[in-house]
Amino acid sequence: MQAFAIVHPIIEMDQTLILEFVDETEPVESRRYRLYLQKTTLQEVKLIVYRPNLDNWQDITSMLSPFYLASLRNVLLQQIDMPSEREDIIS
Repeated sequence: MQAFAIVHPIIEMDQTLILEFVDETEPVESRRYRLYLQKTTLQEVKLIVYRPNLDNWQDITSMLSPFYLASLRNVLLQQIDMPSEREDIIS
């Protein structure tokens, strides 16, 4: 798995958590990402990538395996402090 760096703050909405992160191994035009998670289950909702040349975010969820998304979620959640009741959901 690649090394990702969380960009703080983590956005917490009514139903969703948004984890923004960067992948420095990717080209500049595709290194900023946002992973949307359901707040209660931490299930992946979508993954978007920022395209600076177009100045917009592109949904790439359907291009990736559900197993990759789950692995990515686990790597990112290990980098942040989650309340203990949420840690049980992840394992």
